[in-house]
Amino acid sequence: MQADGSSSELIMLGSDVAPAPAPAGGGGGEDSNFQWTAGKVVLSLVLFVAAGVAEIGGGWLVWQSIRLHKGWYLALIGAVVLFLYGVIPCAQPMDNFGRVYAAYGCFFIILSYLWGWAVDGVRPDTGDWVGSAIAVAGGLAAFFWPR
Repeated sequence: MQADGSSSELIMLGSDVAPAPAPAGGGGGEDSNFQWTAGKVVLSLVLFVAAGVAEIGGGWLVWQSIRLHKGWYLALIGAVVLFLYGVIPCAQPMDNFGRVYAAYGCFFIILSYLWGWAVDGVRPDTGDWVGSAIAVAGGLAAFFWPR
């Protein structure tokens, strides 16, 4: 127990899991020694796509259940998939929560349009593509900018 009453101990589903070490500078940002490598870039991109598919897929299942009355079990499955969406970003190599989630937003935008096109048959228009391109460019610039 710390002086402010909080505990630095992390308990996850009954297992003993050590907390991640605090980043240099102590401000909840990334470690000042963090370096991007080709492997970390590929891992981050794969995790962003996986998180997007989980979030959109889980949300779509809940939508099917609630909005389209297709069965309560779809909402339950969707909730499980949405939980997995919350776990996937924890595997990102960067420790900066805000930066990871902000950059993820650009993937969510374009993957939402692609999901709608592939699953619901709603083809994105020019404005959708232009907006997605701007979002992706901004998100990737912010995430991979050398610091």
